[in-house]
Amino acid sequence: MSTPVSAYHLPGGIIGPPARSASWRSTHGTPDPVSDGDATLIAAGLDLPELSPAALVEVSERLRATGPDLRQIPVEERIAIIDRVAARWLTPDFPLRRLAVERLPLVTGYPARTVSLALDHLWGALRGGALHDAVRAELDDAHAPSGLALHILSGNVPGAGVFGMIAALLAGVPSFVKTARREPLLPALVANSLAAEDARIGAALAVAPWIGGDPGLDGAAIASADLVLAYGRSESLTEIATHQPARLLSFGPRVSVGLVAHEALDRHTAALVAMQVALFDQQGCLSPQLLFVEDTAATGRFVEAVLGELARLETTLPRAPLSLAETTAGWRHLERARWRAQEGEHLSVHAGPDDRFSIVSDQSGTIPTSPLNRHLVVVPIPHLGAAERTLSQIADCVEAVGYAGPTARLPEAVAVATTCNAPRLCPLERMQQPPFAWRQSGHTRLGCFGASATPVPAPRTATSAA
Repeated sequence: MSTPVSAYHLPGGIIGPPARSASWRSTHGTPDPVSDGDATLIAAGLDLPELSPAALVEVSERLRATGPDLRQIPVEERIAIIDRVAARWLTPDFPLRRLAVERLPLVTGYPARTVSLALDHLWGALRGGALHDAVRAELDDAHAPSGLALHILSGNVPGAGVFGMIAALLAGVPSFVKTARREPLLPALVANSLAAEDARIGAALAVAPWIGGDPGLDGAAIASADLVLAYGRSESLTEIATHQPARLLSFGPRVSVGLVAHEALDRHTAALVAMQVALFDQQGCLSPQLLFVEDTAATGRFVEAVLGELARLETTLPRAPLSLAETTAGWRHLERARWRAQEGEHLSVHAGPDDRFSIVSDQSGTIPTSPLNRHLVVVPIPHLGAAERTLSQIADCVEAVGYAGPTARLPEAVAVATTCNAPRLCPLERMQQPPFAWRQSGHTRLGCFGASATPVPAPRTATSAA
């Protein structure tokens, strides 16, 4: 067992030692506590707090009391504090970064290289210039900040929800962050690093995991908050809504897509596509699940090139272990596609060894779906605008459109993104490297913390969690 690491950041005196030590299954599925003799478990060595509803209320009251002190720090100074912390996290020998790269693979199953890329993307987006731009664009003095924000995070991608934590600090709003059982560590390390830089900032943050769905714990935390930012599956968001939060912003399941012009059907673009599919195993709301490509004589070679790149990444960026449910979903997806092809539908299946990754090329006209975990669906189309017909059927469920092609044809990609109301259009290779000001699920990054801001309705159901 590695030296235990505290996967929480709480005001002093809330919990008494010892916290319980736990290890988690390193799969994409919901992790389970380690069982004696189960050789499939990897000891991550995390100390987790035992919290009661009364403790959650006490944490919330203490956080609320820090609001005036937080807002007394000029926003320029808050930006400078966060920027200094970001610079440290971008340094390879920063101790908390080294700890994250060591432990997050044990917690999430993602390889160390994936964790390093996630940290680079996260903290690269949190430098001073980007924060200044967001503050200038979104903070309105006429909107008084909410008293206390509760962030209920999902654990599908390392760092998910950290943008929201930083945005609350910039808006002058203390935050209680409920981390996911699937990944309770990185948000706690983020809070610890901010607290080490400035105790006033650290006092306005609390981070702790507890098992979601417990009516006493969830109810106590939600009732104490003025604003709840909830990330996760549709069922989880529905459960949270039953507690009738004062204000609720939902970041639910979303789909992202790639759009490739015929001029870009080459090996370079194939490598970019495969990297975006392999990074986080399509678990994030910005991970491409569908790829629309202009159909030419080069399309077949392009699909094979993407498959070859996915095979190469099996070694350099291996997939995280899957749960039984995820393995079953991938098997069903491929078997159904093969059966449909045998029955004469216009699709073909290209799969790697043991079906660990695949590409289904689908021209059947149905709405294509992916089971995630490196199973990409390619939709050949006669021209870029033809993607609108499919995407209009899932409008308001699309998070990002990644484009590969000539700049001269960018207006065609803009039209496609507009049709499906995607909050983000970007170069395909930057799909999972969003800027801080990205309006995730259509919500403003900082403006949502104003007490008079109007919540955006929850998006319709799609495939992957935000």
